[in-house]
Amino acid sequence: MITPTAGYPVLSDRSLKKLLEEQQLSIEPYDPDSLNPTSIDLKLGSILVRYVSPQIIRLDSTDTYPEIEKIDITTSTYTLHPGEFILGMTKEKVLIPNGYQGFIETKGNIARAGIQVHNGDGHIDPGFSGHITLEISNMHHDNISIQIASGIYICQLFISRLDTDCEAVYNGKYLGQTEPTAYRP
Repeated sequence: MITPTAGYPVLSDRSLKKLLEEQQLSIEPYDPDSLNPTSIDLKLGSILVRYVSPQIIRLDSTDTYPEIEKIDITTSTYTLHPGEFILGMTKEKVLIPNGYQGFIETKGNIARAGIQVHNGDGHIDPGFSGHITLEISNMHHDNISIQIASGIYICQLFISRLDTDCEAVYNGKYLGQTEPTAYRP
Protein backbone atom coordinates (compact mmCIF):
# COMPACT_ATOMS: atom_id res chain seq x y z
CA MET A 1 0.00 0.00 0.00
CA ILE A 2 1.39 3.38 -1.00
CA THR A 3 1.99 5.61 2.00
CA PRO A 4 3.36 8.92 0.77
CA THR A 5 3.48 11.58 3.42
CA ALA A 6 0.25 13.58 3.61
CA GLY A 7 0.38 16.57 1.29
CA TYR A 8 2.93 15.05 -1.08
CA PRO A 9 0.93 13.86 -4.06
CA VAL A 10 1.87 10.94 -6.28
CA LEU A 11 2.94 12.16 -9.73
CA SER A 12 0.81 11.57 -12.81
CA ASP A 13 2.00 10.09 -16.09
CA ARG A 14 2.46 13.63 -17.49
CA SER A 15 4.75 14.62 -14.61
CA LEU A 16 6.65 11.32 -14.81
CA LYS A 17 7.19 11.80 -18.58
CA LYS A 18 8.46 15.32 -17.97
CA LEU A 19 10.95 14.17 -15.31
CA LEU A 20 12.17 11.41 -17.64
CA GLU A 21 12.46 13.76 -20.65
CA GLU A 22 14.39 16.31 -18.55
CA GLN A 23 16.62 13.42 -17.38
CA GLN A 24 15.99 14.24 -13.72
CA LEU A 25 14.39 10.83 -13.13
CA SER A 26 16.41 8.09 -14.77
CA ILE A 27 15.30 4.53 -15.49
CA GLU A 28 17.69 2.41 -17.58
CA PRO A 29 16.61 0.65 -19.66
CA TYR A 30 13.34 2.54 -19.98
CA ASP A 31 10.39 1.18 -21.95
CA PRO A 32 7.71 3.83 -22.68
CA ASP A 33 5.11 1.04 -22.57
CA SER A 34 5.87 0.59 -18.85
CA LEU A 35 4.34 4.00 -18.02
CA ASN A 36 0.97 3.86 -16.26
CA PRO A 37 -1.34 6.72 -15.17
CA THR A 38 0.56 7.13 -11.84
CA SER A 39 3.46 4.69 -11.93
CA ILE A 40 6.17 2.97 -13.95
CA ASP A 41 6.34 -0.83 -14.15
CA LEU A 42 9.71 -2.37 -13.29
CA LYS A 43 11.01 -5.83 -14.20
CA LEU A 44 12.66 -8.50 -12.08
CA GLY A 45 16.40 -8.79 -12.63
CA SER A 46 18.28 -12.03 -13.13
CA ILE A 47 20.00 -12.44 -9.73
CA LEU A 48 18.21 -13.64 -6.60
CA VAL A 49 19.61 -13.99 -3.09
CA ARG A 50 18.46 -16.58 -0.59
CA TYR A 51 19.57 -16.83 3.03
CA VAL A 52 21.21 -20.18 3.74
CA SER A 53 19.33 -22.27 6.27
CA PRO A 54 19.73 -23.01 9.12
CA GLN A 55 21.25 -19.86 10.59
CA ILE A 56 20.43 -17.02 12.92
CA ILE A 57 20.67 -13.51 11.53
CA ARG A 58 22.06 -11.36 14.35
CA LEU A 59 20.69 -7.83 14.42
CA ASP A 60 22.68 -6.99 17.57
CA SER A 61 26.10 -7.46 15.96
CA THR A 62 27.92 -4.96 13.76
CA ASP A 63 30.35 -7.49 12.31
CA THR A 64 28.22 -10.56 11.59
CA TYR A 65 26.94 -10.93 8.04
CA PRO A 66 24.40 -13.64 7.20
CA GLU A 67 25.36 -16.46 4.87
CA ILE A 68 23.66 -16.15 1.47
CA GLU A 69 23.35 -18.04 -1.79
CA LYS A 70 23.17 -16.21 -5.13
CA ILE A 71 20.91 -17.70 -7.79
CA ASP A 72 21.14 -16.67 -11.46
CA ILE A 73 17.83 -17.06 -13.30
CA THR A 74 18.98 -15.50 -16.58
CA THR A 75 18.03 -18.64 -18.52
CA SER A 76 15.76 -20.39 -16.02
CA THR A 77 12.93 -19.82 -13.57
CA TYR A 78 12.80 -19.93 -9.79
CA THR A 79 10.09 -21.69 -7.82
CA LEU A 80 9.08 -19.67 -4.79
CA HIS A 81 7.61 -22.07 -2.23
CA PRO A 82 4.81 -21.26 0.25
CA GLY A 83 6.01 -18.80 2.88
CA GLU A 84 9.45 -18.48 1.22
CA PHE A 85 11.35 -15.20 1.30
CA ILE A 86 14.03 -14.18 -1.21
CA LEU A 87 15.72 -11.01 -2.35
CA GLY A 88 15.57 -9.90 -5.96
CA MET A 89 16.40 -6.71 -7.79
CA THR A 90 14.94 -4.56 -10.49
CA LYS A 91 16.33 -5.09 -13.95
CA GLU A 92 16.31 -1.34 -14.32
CA LYS A 93 18.79 1.03 -12.73
CA VAL A 94 16.86 3.89 -11.13
CA LEU A 95 17.92 7.41 -10.13
CA ILE A 96 15.55 9.37 -7.88
CA PRO A 97 16.11 13.14 -8.20
CA ASN A 98 16.46 15.53 -5.30
CA GLY A 99 13.06 16.81 -4.21
CA TYR A 100 11.32 13.51 -4.97
CA GLN A 101 10.81 10.19 -3.24
CA GLY A 102 9.97 6.77 -4.68
CA PHE A 103 7.65 4.02 -3.45
CA ILE A 104 7.51 0.42 -4.68
CA GLU A 105 4.29 -1.59 -4.81
CA THR A 106 3.65 -5.12 -6.04
CA LYS A 107 2.00 -5.20 -9.48
CA GLY A 108 -1.66 -6.11 -9.08
CA ASN A 109 -1.58 -9.31 -11.13
CA ILE A 110 1.56 -10.47 -9.28
CA ALA A 111 -0.10 -9.74 -5.91
CA ARG A 112 -3.17 -11.71 -6.97
CA ALA A 113 -0.94 -14.72 -7.62
CA GLY A 114 0.14 -14.53 -3.97
CA ILE A 115 3.47 -12.69 -4.17
CA GLN A 116 4.24 -9.64 -2.07
CA VAL A 117 7.09 -7.31 -3.07
CA HIS A 118 8.64 -4.66 -0.81
CA ASN A 119 11.74 -2.53 -0.85
CA GLY A 120 13.57 -1.83 2.37
CA ASP A 121 11.84 0.64 4.61
CA GLY A 122 9.08 1.36 2.11
CA HIS A 123 10.56 4.27 0.23
CA ILE A 124 13.45 5.24 -2.00
CA ASP A 125 15.30 8.36 -0.93
CA PRO A 126 16.17 11.33 -3.13
CA GLY A 127 19.60 10.76 -4.66
CA PHE A 128 19.36 6.97 -4.66
CA SER A 129 20.94 5.49 -7.76
CA GLY A 130 21.14 1.77 -8.47
CA HIS A 131 19.09 -1.36 -8.97
CA ILE A 132 16.42 -1.56 -6.30
CA THR A 133 16.62 -4.55 -3.96
CA LEU A 134 13.22 -6.23 -3.65
CA GLU A 135 12.03 -8.36 -0.74
CA ILE A 136 9.85 -11.03 -2.36
CA SER A 137 7.57 -13.40 -0.43
CA ASN A 138 5.13 -16.14 -1.41
CA MET A 139 2.18 -15.34 0.85
CA HIS A 140 0.56 -18.76 0.45
CA HIS A 141 0.64 -21.01 3.52
CA ASP A 142 -0.52 -24.16 1.76
CA ASN A 143 0.81 -26.12 -1.21
CA ILE A 144 0.90 -23.29 -3.76
CA SER A 145 4.30 -22.51 -5.25
CA ILE A 146 4.89 -19.75 -7.79
CA GLN A 147 7.43 -19.73 -10.61
CA ILE A 148 9.13 -16.42 -11.31
CA ALA A 149 11.41 -15.49 -14.17
CA SER A 150 13.82 -12.69 -14.98
CA GLY A 151 12.19 -9.94 -17.00
CA ILE A 152 8.64 -10.23 -15.64
CA TYR A 153 7.01 -6.97 -14.58
CA ILE A 154 6.98 -7.49 -10.81
CA CYS A 155 6.49 -4.07 -9.23
CA GLN A 156 5.50 -0.47 -9.87
CA LEU A 157 7.48 2.65 -9.01
CA PHE A 158 5.45 5.61 -7.74
CA ILE A 159 7.09 9.03 -7.34
CA SER A 160 5.94 11.84 -5.08
CA ARG A 161 7.20 15.42 -4.86
CA LEU A 162 8.58 16.62 -1.53
CA ASP A 163 7.76 20.11 -0.26
CA THR A 164 11.37 21.24 -0.89
CA ASP A 165 14.62 19.80 -2.17
CA CYS A 166 16.70 18.02 0.47
CA GLU A 167 19.83 19.57 1.95
CA ALA A 168 21.60 16.22 1.59
CA VAL A 169 20.55 13.40 -0.73
CA TYR A 170 20.96 9.69 -0.04
CA ASN A 171 24.57 8.58 0.29
CA GLY A 172 24.17 5.32 2.21
CA LYS A 173 25.46 1.79 2.00
CA TYR A 174 23.02 0.73 -0.74
CA LEU A 175 23.97 3.48 -3.22
CA GLY A 176 25.01 2.08 -6.59
CA GLN A 177 23.99 -1.51 -5.87
CA THR A 178 23.98 -3.80 -8.90
CA GLU A 179 22.78 -7.01 -7.21
CA PRO A 180 20.29 -7.73 -4.45
CA THR A 181 21.81 -6.60 -1.18
CA ALA A 182 21.28 -8.84 1.86
CA TYR A 183 21.11 -7.57 5.41
CA ARG A 184 24.13 -5.46 6.35
CA PRO A 185 24.73 -4.45 9.98
